[in-house]
Amino acid sequence: MTGQILRGLAVLIAIAGVIDPSINSMRRTQHPVAIVSSDAPADAQLADRIAREFASDFAVVRGPLAGAAAVVVAGDRLPNDIATFPASTPAFAVTHLSEVPAAHITAVRAPAAATIQSRVPLTAIVRVERGKGRSVEVSLQHAGLTIDRVTQSLTTDDERVSVNLTFVPTAEGPMPLSISAGFEDRSIRERADVLVNVDRREWTVLAFDRRPSWLSTFVRRALEDDSRFVVTSRVVTSRSVSTDTGQPPGSLDELPSLALFDAVVIGAPEELTDRDVAGLEAFLRRRGGAVCLLLDQQVPGPYERLLGVGAWATAGTSTPASIDVTGGDPVRLLATELAWPVQLPPGSSTLATSVPTAGDTSVSRPIVWSAPAGSGRIIASGALDAWRFRDSAPSAFDRFWRTLIADAAAASPRLVEIQLDQPLLATGEATGAGIVVRDASLAEPGTATTLKGTVSVVLETPSGLVPVRAWPDGAPGHFRATFNAPDSPGTYRLGVTGNGTRVDTPVVVTSTAVARPTPDERDLIAAWTSSRGGITVPSTRLLEVRDALDRALHSTQEHTTWYPMRSAWWIVVFALALGVEWWMRRRRGLV
Repeated sequence: MTGQILRGLAVLIAIAGVIDPSINSMRRTQHPVAIVSSDAPADAQLADRIAREFASDFAVVRGPLAGAAAVVVAGDRLPNDIATFPASTPAFAVTHLSEVPAAHITAVRAPAAATIQSRVPLTAIVRVERGKGRSVEVSLQHAGLTIDRVTQSLTTDDERVSVNLTFVPTAEGPMPLSISAGFEDRSIRERADVLVNVDRREWTVLAFDRRPSWLSTFVRRALEDDSRFVVTSRVVTSRSVSTDTGQPPGSLDELPSLALFDAVVIGAPEELTDRDVAGLEAFLRRRGGAVCLLLDQQVPGPYERLLGVGAWATAGTSTPASIDVTGGDPVRLLATELAWPVQLPPGSSTLATSVPTAGDTSVSRPIVWSAPAGSGRIIASGALDAWRFRDSAPSAFDRFWRTLIADAAAASPRLVEIQLDQPLLATGEATGAGIVVRDASLAEPGTATTLKGTVSVVLETPSGLVPVRAWPDGAPGHFRATFNAPDSPGTYRLGVTGNGTRVDTPVVVTSTAVARPTPDERDLIAAWTSSRGGITVPSTRLLEVRDALDRALHSTQEHTTWYPMRSAWWIVVFALALGVEWWMRRRRGLV
């Protein structure tokens, strides 16, 4: 009986194969969709969840796929391989959204180096979820002690706040700091560690006057009385006669000589020549230095090319007007003659404004302001006769100019500059360093090959010098180095020698893990998906992405014809049925 059944099955398979029946059905179009994420574990988990949710509706591929009909990014960071997708590929994103109140430090802006006894600013960017109606507390600690704390109220459930913190270092050397963020009850807190190197850097300043200027004279004296500044000056008193302090360059168009200074203070800027202005432009754009123009009268001249101001306004008052620092300490100047731009150039920022007096209906005027110029900054002062009131009780003339020029000079890069990716490391952790040798980067195009254009990099350890490989990185004078932290905790120094100039920077290695900020690129992700016709939603609204994918890919139900007998597996069943039936007949002696 069993043999007959097997033989009948084989016959049915053969008959069905000859007939080749078909089955019609409605099936959903399965478009290939790539689900990608960064290397962060939380992003990878979210990507896996999205892949599971979409598996029944799309041909999901976990990872980059060149031929994908659409791409979905999971998490708060763009993956490194995102560039593999053509610009025509529709893009969507699903970001994290916590189910409980949480505060995440997404970025910390801190100077790599600071001067002792100076106020050091830090900025923490904190993303707060589920915090509406509560307050987020951000604090700065050193050696377990809180040295600054800021509390900010929250008005929405998903909010990004920028918190400014400050501290004043009292000792030299690398200073590890910790920034923590959480709610006012301190039940949930996140931490990020940073390192600031505190030293006694002296700023080199060139004071250059084409004619004697009272304002420039008293600003220069204020800087000379401060040990943080090394002032070199040249005042042209008459034709071919000048009064020099130190060894100033003969003219402002000698960039190699001008590049030795962090900042240049110009008195009587209307006397500058076209060659002077060209030299200052090169100093600003290629050296990255700071130029401060001290106007004592508002008259036209080549210097206006540096400022880009279309029109000026002037005013004179019978009583001194108060000029206060914008958003800073109560530091002020007094002046009766003022000049300011009718409209500030693009990218400018106001440093000090005139405060309207009682009965004055005018608005605040930008008297001292700054604007970017290449990699440097230019500062202009329209407090024309502020020097006359330098000894008045409300005025802080010396402190105002020392602070202003110190900040500008501190922002100027050094002749050899080291920028560590991570100056605070755990043992064995890898990091990199960007190196700029200004001598090579200042060279005119086509002449950089006449310079050495090389650097020597070593890591100083108790057991000796460890060479670190550095290679050119794009522009002339730019290099890149990578190294691993030593296996023993401690403070080490990374030394760089370039074209005869040597600098070093500390590297602090700890035995414990270093807390890093959690990057948040949601705005970038939203802009990227929007440019490709997609949307960005939090993880709680995942169905919106599926619906948007349907619309973008035009997913439809289509008729599908299925030929079941065309499967190769029927050959296996057919052969197996006949083989078993033959074996059974042979055992019975029928064959």
